[in-house]
Amino acid sequence: MGGAIYADDSGNPGVESGSVFLPADRKSWTAVIVPSTVAEHVEQAMKIFIEGVQGEFGVDELHFTEIYSGTGAWKPVLPQKRAEVIELMAGVMSKLGLPIVHQTVSDFTMLDHPQREIPGRVGDWDLENLSQLALLMLCSGVFHHVTTMRDRSPKDFTLPFPLFVDEGIMPAGRERALPNWADVIEGPRASFRKSSELAGLQLADFAAFIISRSQWIAVKRSTGFISKSDEVILKAASRLNILNLPFMKVTPDTFGKEAYEDSQAASRVSKGLTPRPPTKR
Repeated sequence: MGGAIYADDSGNPGVESGSVFLPADRKSWTAVIVPSTVAEHVEQAMKIFIEGVQGEFGVDELHFTEIYSGTGAWKPVLPQKRAEVIELMAGVMSKLGLPIVHQTVSDFTMLDHPQREIPGRVGDWDLENLSQLALLMLCSGVFHHVTTMRDRSPKDFTLPFPLFVDEGIMPAGRERALPNWADVIEGPRASFRKSSELAGLQLADFAAFIISRSQWIAVKRSTGFISKSDEVILKAASRLNILNLPFMKVTPDTFGKEAYEDSQAASRVSKGLTPRPPTKR
């Protein structure tokens, strides 16, 4: 296992969150970057972790949405045990400190930038498909952050890195050429794989789930009370090394939809956008 980039989507809940910042049409992707100098250590840590979980629970792979909700192979596992798996993985991610980039695209993304002409297609990529557009925008963000990190610490990044993407847009084993970013992404191309066959994709699955779920918790909970399951997720989120999301420091009394939306509004203003997302007329 050499230096690499692993990407997974967080799915589309398909329901309204109650916040304009999390519309039902959104598509989100998360990339975990494994620097060259720690790649062998990461591989060994994940091998030990996955084999331990497989041995105890008899599962083939770690889909953290299923672990959290107790579905699929995790249905017979007690909530406390499932929470322990999430906490253990959060500890692994915290110790590794791997850089993470997150990208969400929704209909209002285009409304934010009306002056930009987005073509219908680039190569085999359908840019009218929000999931495919979000993945390409993630690649652009990864390129920017990896380039910056490489300039600061060249020995950590023997570029270009392969980009492995969880199957979905294409079946496992297939590849698709990327339109840019060859200095950072090998090819440049996206290689689609099964997460059960590539441990790095389970890092991305975990990061994507934790980020998405923590945002959902923020806009759906009542202030003043944090359930045990929510606390596990929020603690895990606080330990992720996310390069491009604002960090929220709140108390149980203030954490909720208002605090989340204030944080998002401030982030938008810092980027020269309107505080709240535009809507179609």
